[in-house]
Amino acid sequence: MQGIPVPVKNVNIYAYFNPTEPLQELVIEGATGTYTVGTLTTNIFYNLDLNDDGKRVNPLQVHGRYYATFEYEGSKKSITTVWMFCLDNSDTPKFGRTISLFHSDDANDTATPAIVDQSDYIKLTPLHDITVSQLFPPPAIGQRTLIEHGTGNIIGTRIGTPHLMGVEVDNGELVGKFAPGMKRIIISGRTDSGELISRTDLTVISNGKPAIFLRTFPS
Repeated sequence: MQGIPVPVKNVNIYAYFNPTEPLQELVIEGATGTYTVGTLTTNIFYNLDLNDDGKRVNPLQVHGRYYATFEYEGSKKSITTVWMFCLDNSDTPKFGRTISLFHSDDANDTATPAIVDQSDYIKLTPLHDITVSQLFPPPAIGQRTLIEHGTGNIIGTRIGTPHLMGVEVDNGELVGKFAPGMKRIIISGRTDSGELISRTDLTVISNGKPAIFLRTFPS
């Protein structure tokens, strides 16, 4: 089901910590925007897009984990969202997360990375302004940046059941080292039309040029 953006008000953004820790850090206060929840097969999509009218209290980091409280227009009931990734930390911040019923964000590290020759995938959509990060292993919260300001494509494998999807990064600023087999990769970027997209739960398949990141499945 395609989600419909719904206007929201009194939006407060908080940094997401380990739920067992009694910590709270306000990041943005008193914003407005839209909140969207949609579904596709076994996936649930959450998106929160803010206007530039909120007060920035603390720094906002791309691929950091955050949650929000807000009220729908015409209502005074406070809603708390699931935690989401920051996908854009500009004056109009954007947050998003996809939850699969069969694949969690904190997938274990026992999955074996697929062996994929670069000639075995197809380019689906060009991407710009790519950021690549690796999430810290749970229960830790945080990430380290691997690539910034990259260009590349959303890709899919030509064969396989199911077909594997992911991202190739042709160029960009290498900020951190990474190697095949590394997991918990999150990537965000913009399409030619300016649409902001994100992919999570990726595995490093190749750290060459291009670097290949695919969403693999446990063996």
